Amino acid sequence: MGEMSRFSRRIAARRALGPEAGALPTAVMTEEDRRNIANFEADAGAVTALLRREVAAIQAGKLDAVTELYEQKTALLKRMEVLMPVVEPFLKVRLAEDEALRERLAALNAAVQEDSALLERMSSATSQIVGDLEKIRDRHSLKGLYGKSGKRVTGPEDKRRRIDKTI
Repeated sequence: MGEMSRFSRRIAARRALGPEAGALPTAVMTEEDRRNIANFEADAGAVTALLRREVAAIQAGKLDAVTELYEQKTALLKRMEVLMPVVEPFLKVRLAEDEALRERLAALNAAVQEDSALLERMSSATSQIVGDLEKIRDRHSLKGLYGKSGKRVTGPEDKRRRIDKTI
């Protein structure tokens, strides 16, 4: 039949431990699983550091940093997303045992929340500015005359402002 797949080897190892083993033990992890977990943890640390840099840049008014860091952030988050299904069963066990890992993931969560809040405020402010600019463009467009209140002038007032060209 040939060589067993990695998945088949892992299932066989879990069955050999018996039903009393409960959660996934680290003994069942392959070397590839250990590398995946190490890569996931490294990526989580890198994302946390990147988000902190982005937050600091935004708070310092360096808004170009959002664009500059976007590709890095997207690539790191994509790698974490790809690794998540592979490492999740093992992370559950590690989280119960490893306080430092819990703290690193809590720091990542806090950085994500702070970055998200700042980006949301930037988005809201940008939308408000765009709306204000549209009002100004409409007020100063060729759509008619406007009074000092910003409302369009029509009716008798409009007639008074016309110049009599008959001679």
